[in-house]
Amino acid sequence: MSKTTLRVMASVVVPMLLLAHVNSSLTVGQQPQTSAQPATKFRHAVTRSQDASRIMSILAQLPDSGMPKELLDRAEAIAVFPKVVRHTDIITEVSKGYGVISARQDKGWTMPAFYRFRGEGFSGPFADPGSHSVILLFMNKDALSWFEKGGVPLKNEKKAVEGPVGTISADQRKELESVPILAYSYFNGILNGAAFGKSFWKSFSLNPDNNINQPVYGMKGREILTGKQINPVSVLTGISAYQEALTKYFARS
Repeated sequence: MSKTTLRVMASVVVPMLLLAHVNSSLTVGQQPQTSAQPATKFRHAVTRSQDASRIMSILAQLPDSGMPKELLDRAEAIAVFPKVVRHTDIITEVSKGYGVISARQDKGWTMPAFYRFRGEGFSGPFADPGSHSVILLFMNKDALSWFEKGGVPLKNEKKAVEGPVGTISADQRKELESVPILAYSYFNGILNGAAFGKSFWKSFSLNPDNNINQPVYGMKGREILTGKQINPVSVLTGISAYQEALTKYFARS
């Protein structure tokens, strides 16, 4: 074989080997990152479900919690955002939190779908920062159907109005018949009615946290809320904590 032929072969084979080595190195280097990310998401998912479960268990078991059980028994879906943090940037107030939503199906409550709560709007420059839990009750099938498009802006007919605390009077019960979403704020053991979407100066929304839903379930938040079948074997221990709490305290007979 001539020296010229050897030089030609080397000019072709060596770059190909180098390219193969680089591609192999990139693949190996990327694997730890992608495997670590789902593990972190799973931990967050378990924590959110368990925190929401504790809140609903407290409200269900304490006779003086103020949460009307008849509303929880009627609700088609219940959302809990255990920690919604509020801060003010100059004159803009921002609220943000992460939580879960489960919907009532013929066979019981769905697994918790992971959602984000966000609010933004005008506020005074010296408004106090803080955090609280937000609880939303979706009272009819129409409200539940809004999740089919993914995110839900809490405004106009989709606004959340103050939920009643304590015993519900006959007049209140009649007024609430056509209300699609009832809202509550819970902090330091005190439950209050809350409103999201009634003010022109502030906007609120719910959006699926599919960065959690996809790794945990292999599907989107709206699919979970429709009752799409989930393989229970693939779900980590602790993920179902919120579903279990709702099943225990608010199952229809």
